[in-house]
Amino acid sequence: MSINHRKFSPDFKAKVVLELLESGKTTNEIATQYKILPKSVQVWRKQFLENASAIYEDSVSSKKYKDELKEKEKKIENLEKTLGRTVMERDWLQKKVGSLGLIKKLSLVEPELPLSITRQCQLLKLNRTTIYYEHAERFLDQIILNRLDEIYTEFPYYGYRRMYHTLIQEGKDTNPKQILNYMKILGIKALYPAKKKNTSIPDANHEKYPYLLKGLKVTKPNQVWASDITYIRLNHGFVYLCAIIDLYTRSILSWSLSPIMDERLTVNVLNNAIHEYGTPEIFNSDQGSQYTAQKFINILVNHNISISMDSKGRALDNIFIERFWKTIKYDNIYPSGYLTIKEAHDGIDAFIHQYNNHRLHSSLGYKPPLKFYSEYFEKAA
Repeated sequence: MSINHRKFSPDFKAKVVLELLESGKTTNEIATQYKILPKSVQVWRKQFLENASAIYEDSVSSKKYKDELKEKEKKIENLEKTLGRTVMERDWLQKKVGSLGLIKKLSLVEPELPLSITRQCQLLKLNRTTIYYEHAERFLDQIILNRLDEIYTEFPYYGYRRMYHTLIQEGKDTNPKQILNYMKILGIKALYPAKKKNTSIPDANHEKYPYLLKGLKVTKPNQVWASDITYIRLNHGFVYLCAIIDLYTRSILSWSLSPIMDERLTVNVLNNAIHEYGTPEIFNSDQGSQYTAQKFINILVNHNISISMDSKGRALDNIFIERFWKTIKYDNIYPSGYLTIKEAHDGIDAFIHQYNNHRLHSSLGYKPPLKFYSEYFEKAA
């Protein structure tokens, strides 16, 4: 038999061996059929049988590899989602931080954090030297802010001039312009009688609403609600407290804390009050932008609540909630010296619960506000 020396492909070798195993033919018969050496058939058969198990091993390895690949792809997908969400949250936070003033930004820097001061400054878009060169001024600012809050709580009719002279007599280093700026930060204005010239600057774009409480006799709960925002001091900064009071019962129906004084704060408090206590006939506030924001106004309009705003700014018309501010500050805020927002929230929550449910009011027949509130509706039922 003439045999040519030639190369054979793996497929050809496999075909020969499989036919040998399946047909029952002898090695010589297969060799003759395909014109190859019997020895080659034997070698290929041996190789085939020795490596047959590898077919299954490769299958297992392949499956394992594919599973690992899928797991890694899933991890990458999750990381991409997390990264995308983080970038979105970072961009949102940067926009909010960008609207904060220097004092608020400085109050956010905490040397004790694992995050370096340099990195904190970068995130807050603060010049790093501001932290060091204005370190003393930062605490001086906080001292003046806290003192202005105390003065205003005791003398709510003080304007910036009296505030300024009070601080000068106490030895504070300040000026009228700084006092005006700080009063704006605190969200406070002197409480003038109704005939006093208006010193507030309402939003020129919002619709003007009349003051509905003049001469009105309040005779029942949910007839008139009033709301206001005040400054709450912390150890290294401050937050704003917004509350809604029922004028007839003096009950605090809803409240919330926020580091930013905007319509989200007032909207949240209003929605909570409506959810818990229904709706009033009249809602009274000043003309601050937090109360004239369209989103806030829409809630009142959609619930058919009459809107009352004092055209003279924050005058004596919100006297009941001003009295509550004085009560909570002298009885709770100042003595407590809250360090963090959480501490302030928990402490204020406990105080308002005690005020609503246990504090006796002579004008209410020596009953707590919420008891007086609930008894009215129980009798009416």
